[in-house]
Amino acid sequence: MGAKSVVIIGAGIGGLAAGCAARQQGFEVQILEMHGLPGGLCTSWTRSGYTFDGSIHHLAGCRPGTPLYRMWEELGAMPTEVLLPEDLTQVETPDGRRFTVYTDLDRLEEHMLDLFPEDRQRIRSYVSAARKLARYDLLETVVRPPIGLLRYLPAAPQMIRWGRFTMAQAAERFRNPFLRRAFATIQYDWPDIPVAIHLNMLAQCAQRNYGFPVGGSLPFARSIEQRFRELGGTIEYGQRVERILVEGDRAVGVRLADSTTVEADAVISNAFAPTTLFRMLEDVEIPKAVLARFAKPSPETVMGIHVSLGVARNLSDEPHALVLLLDDPTVLADRTLDRIAVELYGLDETLAPPGKGVIKVLLNTDYTYWEQLAESPTRYAEAKERLGRDVVEALGARFPGLGAQVEVLDVATPLTTERYTGVGLSYTSESGDPSLACMLLGRPLTLSTVRNLWLVGQSAGGAGIPGCAAQGRHAVRALRRAHRHRFRSNTT
Repeated sequence: MGAKSVVIIGAGIGGLAAGCAARQQGFEVQILEMHGLPGGLCTSWTRSGYTFDGSIHHLAGCRPGTPLYRMWEELGAMPTEVLLPEDLTQVETPDGRRFTVYTDLDRLEEHMLDLFPEDRQRIRSYVSAARKLARYDLLETVVRPPIGLLRYLPAAPQMIRWGRFTMAQAAERFRNPFLRRAFATIQYDWPDIPVAIHLNMLAQCAQRNYGFPVGGSLPFARSIEQRFRELGGTIEYGQRVERILVEGDRAVGVRLADSTTVEADAVISNAFAPTTLFRMLEDVEIPKAVLARFAKPSPETVMGIHVSLGVARNLSDEPHALVLLLDDPTVLADRTLDRIAVELYGLDETLAPPGKGVIKVLLNTDYTYWEQLAESPTRYAEAKERLGRDVVEALGARFPGLGAQVEVLDVATPLTTERYTGVGLSYTSESGDPSLACMLLGRPLTLSTVRNLWLVGQSAGGAGIPGCAAQGRHAVRALRRAHRHRFRSNTT
């Protein structure tokens, strides 16, 4: 007899996608979410008429006909209006030099050759690689069957070549001093990622396949929630799961914080993976291979601070994003920085009152820095207020008069994220991050010691928003195989 009910912990993108897929297979599905909103980390929040987005930078799968677009269609998130910025980012110096990473590859090449003629050969090689990769979106692998990966073989030489060194290492190969400093920062100011990841992003922006859905992350998540409800699924908000119930070697439901028990034939957890493993499965033996993936606490939190400004300033003519190189380092929170990465939302008029705009600064930080500050609520609040003032001051040279134009200033720390989503102190592996197969194939995390349990989401190895959605769908495919249900999908 096949399973008839599934309980899903968390209404993040992975949980919502799993819910839709399970309902399409006829399962009774209940999603339990600790917060009052869908989306998990894929969220936004509104303050005094300004909407601050917390997630989407570039959404993969915005071009009709692509595999990821078809997945979003099935989940109710497409079609929708999508904004396609002309630039990936713009790097600026205090003395006015500017390098714009245009998403039109011909325009980018011409621009770079004009600015940096001494690096002609390397520039042509860089742009040529992006052109060659335009037909191969790496993130599409999460929705393709294993045999479908053969179509990426022609791209393998470029991916291998450009995957051998980081953005920072590639930057050192240029002769022009400005380009050497700027190039390392042009992919979300992540100098340590492989160049191949950046080239994939640039190529897909050039193909108008990566964009920003109007309204941002929360409406995107709500569209999938609506699809789930239309399919007959139920979501209960304000429900914190304390334990996954296991009988023998099988997950049989969950227990909530109020001691209520919810029985089910299978459990899919879209909660923070360390919380699932070390708290919700407290009395269960965790396989050594899984423990190895979460072996060491890692206080480093990438993009852990969101400083969002609602400003009485028209940003429609500004670039989509900026990296401001500084002559003199500045201290922001626990970091001394020689540059500041800035996101500007002038393209999306729905995020601010007419004629006004939203500016956001994302900062890496140490989780324990804020954890220690929070021991004194007064010190924690003062630190957030001071950081907000420092960011406004640091941006003042680029945006004259900004201080007087700030109408809303919002600072979200790693503790803010943890309070609303449950995502806290991260962990690193003894032998590296989740396997490439896990990330590229969108496979959920499973435990050999517990049947009928799947872990999905970013912390379980999901590659961005598409990877998390794919994990949820793959979890239901595994559920189908385990219980001999037929999975129906038009995506692959």
